Amino acid sequence: MDSQMILLAIPLVLIELTLAVIAVVDWARRRTYRMLPRWGWLVVIVVLGIVGPTLYLTLGRGEERAESDGRDSL
Repeated sequence: MDSQMILLAIPLVLIELTLAVIAVVDWARRRTYRMLPRWGWLVVIVVLGIVGPTLYLTLGRGEERAESDGRDSL
């Protein structure tokens, strides 16, 4: 492999891994999902590389309501 190709691949791999970690952490914390069940989104995130986490973060995240702690927010 050419050294220029390696230099191009390193940032792309880092972006892909960062997106995957962000998506999996969000997936683990979230309780509601859109379009697919919970396990389906995990498969999409893990199998589809850079496209999977992007799809999950844009389409798959359900609405989360903030729980009230008794204080008014302005």
